Amino acid sequence: FCNSIIKSYPEEFPRIISSKNISPVDQAKLIETIIESSDLKLLRPYGDKFYYARGISASIGELKREGIDPDSFEKLIKEEEKEFKSIDDLYHEKGAHKGKMKGKYDDILKYIERNKELLILYRNYEDKLVENRFYDYEDMIIETVRAMQKNEDFLLKLQENYQYILVDEHQDTNNAQNKVLELLSGFYESPNLFIVGDEKQAIFRFQGASLNNFLFFKNKYKDAKIVFLEENYRSTQAILDSAHSLIENAPVADENLRVRLKSASGHKEKNIKFYEFSSEEFEMLYLAEDIKNKMSEGVPAG
Repeated sequence: FCNSIIKSYPEEFPRIISSKNISPVDQAKLIETIIESSDLKLLRPYGDKFYYARGISASIGELKREGIDPDSFEKLIKEEEKEFKSIDDLYHEKGAHKGKMKGKYDDILKYIERNKELLILYRNYEDKLVENRFYDYEDMIIETVRAMQKNEDFLLKLQENYQYILVDEHQDTNNAQNKVLELLSGFYESPNLFIVGDEKQAIFRFQGASLNNFLFFKNKYKDAKIVFLEENYRSTQAILDSAHSLIENAPVADENLRVRLKSASGHKEKNIKFYEFSSEEFEMLYLAEDIKNKMSEGVPAG
């Protein structure tokens, strides 16, 4: 959706429109170049200087999906550091380790220092994208949000164009995507916004999604009508009841969302079987053998 906005209004996106989408290979090369040229201690270990390259790329992507730019990230780190320095019992006061930082706090300090280095890399990465006329996948959303926030006339134009909004699989949205929706639907106190999602699936935190993101609009628009879909056409009741038992004691922001599903699948009820494996490899081996045996017994491969 954001890409279509960028293509329709190129003048609002000078950084993106004159650039090309970076490929995963080019992104990996760029991250390695930045690691090589940056002043790092923790994120460039001596034994393998690119050991954290994949993790750095993933972390930058996650920050962008949460709508956190380098300046916002720096602010968060400073707040974290201030909080850390205000801890009373940072150091051992007695014994052989007197004056040394306690182990649990040493780990927190290292985490903060790693984030400081990640900030250096994040800033350098953003500069290199501009320099090499690249943009990444997350930039399409971030740049759209930025353009809507910066230019009120542009935002009004989009709000006029998109007055009826349907969002499917909303449990998979992240902060940046929610911001797009919030801005687009922000003209009216009670917009034409139709959201479909499953709070039970929000546990996966896919692409930065979380239950908080999912509940955001329910809390924002208090008069929104909620329609519960209680019938399930895929699973037997035994599976639905067992799945529900795993989440029914977990904290939930609104008890009304904890709907117990009813099976309408028409499948024959069977007991659930549990298998335990010492490793993922043995699990895969078992599944392959089980499928092979079923097929040899005449069970259709489909």
